[in-house]
Amino acid sequence: MAFKRWSLVFPIFHVALPLILLEIPYIKKNFRFNRIALIIGALLPDIIDKSLMFLNLGSGRGISHTLLFVVVSFLIIHFFAKRNFLVSIPFFIGSLSHLLLDLPEVPIFFPFVMYEFIYVDDPLNSWLYSLFNDPVVFFTEISGLFILIFILINNQLYSVKKIINFLQNNPIERK
Repeated sequence: MAFKRWSLVFPIFHVALPLILLEIPYIKKNFRFNRIALIIGALLPDIIDKSLMFLNLGSGRGISHTLLFVVVSFLIIHFFAKRNFLVSIPFFIGSLSHLLLDLPEVPIFFPFVMYEFIYVDDPLNSWLYSLFNDPVVFFTEISGLFILIFILINNQLYSVKKIINFLQNNPIERK
């Protein structure tokens, strides 16, 4: 399989979508989750692969954009968090949602299915070009920004201190 098009869905949407899904009142009322683990899980594939891309060592969607990586990293986090599902499950949800948002241009079944990776000569310009010239990328970023603004206003997060408290505190515990 080859990736013919090099478009990006930027971090705003990767964080906003899983965060707002877990902020749905029914889910928020009945389940506890660690927001920081969710955000780290949602960003980790890009942190790894985009770093490698900017060092000209990868295509931007490599090994950390695979199901194998998501499962292995979930298991590592689960055991390092002393089998705490309140940390490992949100991490898993964030990582998995990242892959789903990047479909179809991810090597999801690598190394079991071989993919042809296309390397980009100038990643920063390609990144900016995609943002301003690809309507799908632009729409996802604008919608992600609106989702984050909604979360901030809905939870009255008007200061850095309130945002940090929001990220550190879990939603209402089960009764």
